[in-house]
Amino acid sequence: MTVQAIASQSGVSKPTIYRYYNSPEEIERDAFMSEIAAERAVSIFNAVSQGIDQDADVRQRVHSLARAIPHLIKTNGAFLRALMAHHYRRAEERPEWFASLAQQLINNALEPIRRQLTVQDYRTLCALLSAHLVPDGYLILEDRANSFGVSANEASRIILDLLLDRFLGATSTLAATPRYPAAG
Repeated sequence: MTVQAIASQSGVSKPTIYRYYNSPEEIERDAFMSEIAAERAVSIFNAVSQGIDQDADVRQRVHSLARAIPHLIKTNGAFLRALMAHHYRRAEERPEWFASLAQQLINNALEPIRRQLTVQDYRTLCALLSAHLVPDGYLILEDRANSFGVSANEASRIILDLLLDRFLGATSTLAATPRYPAAG
């Protein structure tokens, strides 16, 4: 395998290849590591997906995904941090398979109401949920919640309830529960 062959096959110039890699062996190692990461991520996402009760309503399904994220981070933290450090330097470097897996989880959770929403509302809800139901989104929320001295899990629950209320209508439990303590 030569750098010229890789450049020709990928449709970029040799200097572009050398901007990111020093040798064909480095490219091969990176491709191998990406393949291993993809396989591990698929097994992680499959385990999370199996934890969703298919008979539950949409709210329960979304909240079960949200509850799974801290456990997923705790049990796979080193892998997820390495994946983010390696692939998340810039948005265009994020692996396509990761977004696809997250989208599959969200589509699975929202399946019972998919046809009740307009295409635009469904896409918007998926995008907003994905910001909270993927490990990197949760880690950002956890960081922000900790800086304000609040629980990331509670912040996530409130955000998800507000999103679901916006698209599905308000629930009586959310409306009856104060979101914040009374001032002073």
